[in-house]
Amino acid sequence: MKSAVATTWSREPTTQNGARKRAEPGQAPLSLIAARIVQEAVGEDVSVADLSRLAMSDPGFAARVVTIVNSAAYGQRRAVTDVRQACSLLGVRGLRNVALALVVSDMVPTGDDGTVLLTTSLRRAVASRLIAETLGSSYVDDAFTVGLFLEIGTLALARTDVAGAANVARMPAAHRLVVERAFGYDEHPAAGAALGEKMKLAPGVVEAIARHHDAVVPSSELAKIAWAAERVAGAWECGDVEGIRQDAVKALTAVGVSEAAVEGLLRSIPELVTAAAGTFNRPIDAQTDLEDLARDANARLVELNFGYEQLVRRMEALLREKQVLADELKAANAELTSLATTDALTGLPNKRYLVDALARDVARADRAGTSLAVVMLDVDHFKKFNDTWGHRTGDLVLAAVGAVLKRSVRVGDIPARYGGEEFTAILPGADPEGARVVAERIRAALEATEVAGPKGPLKVTASFGVAIVKGPNCQGAAETLVARADAALYEAKRAGRNCVVVAT
Repeated sequence: MKSAVATTWSREPTTQNGARKRAEPGQAPLSLIAARIVQEAVGEDVSVADLSRLAMSDPGFAARVVTIVNSAAYGQRRAVTDVRQACSLLGVRGLRNVALALVVSDMVPTGDDGTVLLTTSLRRAVASRLIAETLGSSYVDDAFTVGLFLEIGTLALARTDVAGAANVARMPAAHRLVVERAFGYDEHPAAGAALGEKMKLAPGVVEAIARHHDAVVPSSELAKIAWAAERVAGAWECGDVEGIRQDAVKALTAVGVSEAAVEGLLRSIPELVTAAAGTFNRPIDAQTDLEDLARDANARLVELNFGYEQLVRRMEALLREKQVLADELKAANAELTSLATTDALTGLPNKRYLVDALARDVARADRAGTSLAVVMLDVDHFKKFNDTWGHRTGDLVLAAVGAVLKRSVRVGDIPARYGGEEFTAILPGADPEGARVVAERIRAALEATEVAGPKGPLKVTASFGVAIVKGPNCQGAAETLVARADAALYEAKRAGRNCVVVAT
């Protein structure tokens, strides 16, 4: 059975003009072999011999593994003559890193746009390894692969929009996230981290991908190396060469690279990027050192860069305004929803909210096999309050009933104004006796309440009807439950009011 990783990343070879090319008989596409090694290498019992046999199943893949191991970009110190020796020297982790590198390189499309994407990826890979070596890090063997993966989110975009991905890669590194947001693309650190998790990369590698554009230095060692590599690579990707170069130097010293080692590290990158491209059989444009880049930055370039900086700042402001508007719209929608489902007089949920909540809670009771009670209450002789003392006093009575109901129900119960002088409470999980206790508590609290009237305090009572349903097999019982509680309420009225009747 094909692995999920292999299915996702396999791609047939192409000719120089990008057309599909038939694989040799008996050979899987290169990236399929690499992806299979990636997946096998995460197994607990895998051995170097197992991976070596898999690597040798495709002579083309085996040859490229040996080439990569011997390359200056990868940094292997001992010459390797065959794939068995390469696998032995690399070990499981090292061979997996080589396979990952080949997976990424095979994702890069051909043509000018592909060259831009490959160059940005290789620059970060080379910078990561140089930084790890300079720091004496234990992650030297992983650093090149991690750096290569920093742009994998952009490479994923290239699978559906090559021109769009290349345009993002042509932007100054510090501004790419802004450009991605402006054009509606996923930000490549988050997209790349998600792909890394899908490919079962180590958590530290996923973190490095996710955090390489953070504003502050990450705390973990591998993420710190990737963070600095992003800023070093960015020095070759902006018109303001000197300004970005200074930022790169600050980043390197921030992660522990000595000032004495900085210049040598920066000088090494163009040559190693070219070497890395040759290792992957992908020619790229001539790489220029920072000094030459700075000398070639004429007044027109500076002027264009200034205009671009202004454009980016405006874009950032527009994005902030867009976010503010989105937040305001979200708040307005929430307020409209609240207004539509809240009774203005009592502040309780209204009948519209109650209907939806009751249907939901009946469905839950049906699934869980639990009980559910509904309490209906009607203010006794409410018409008398309105007729005798006026509607203002009637409103005070209704507000007082709502306040008593709200503070008398249990946590998790839903009190609501049903309409007019009628109120309701949904009691999830309540059995007949428990529902009666809650209804009696509300009744007693209401009986003890006095409402200020025009000529002194007014006493308020209510009649209560209670109905219970028990799951399972109670789906759709919301309407009949309310009807039964309402019928019990009218029995309470006939029984003399100010009492509770539980429907049988």
